[in-house]
Amino acid sequence: MQKTYKELQEIDEVVAAIYQRNPEARKGKFGYAYNRFYSKNIKPIIEEISEKLTDIRVENAMVDEKTKELVYDNTNGQKLYKYTKEGMIKLLAEQRKINKEYDKKKVEIIPFITKDIPEDIMEEEKEALKGCLING
Repeated sequence: MQKTYKELQEIDEVVAAIYQRNPEARKGKFGYAYNRFYSKNIKPIIEEISEKLTDIRVENAMVDEKTKELVYDNTNGQKLYKYTKEGMIKLLAEQRKINKEYDKKKVEIIPFITKDIPEDIMEEEKEALKGCLING
């Protein structure tokens, strides 16, 4: 079965809502199945996107002309890259491009079906989880 990254994000939001209503769901077989599903299907994509975003941040960051080192802003104890206006515009455009690309990108998913479904799950949540965590 294939899902887009956007669909996987929606599944993550559905599970977060279930956990919000029923924190015990996280501790049982449903929580175990979702953790496996997340680590095999969602986490690798997040890591891939994060790597690409880090690369474009570095590519567009300001460089000290003398030392050729990246320029950082250490405000609030965080070490962040500094950007020129043009660099920031290019960075934001590339980030949008990556986000759009991944929203549409289809990936083959590995389902982790569980029969331990929280009792308070709503029909639209069941629908979103079918084939991933719930038989359907």
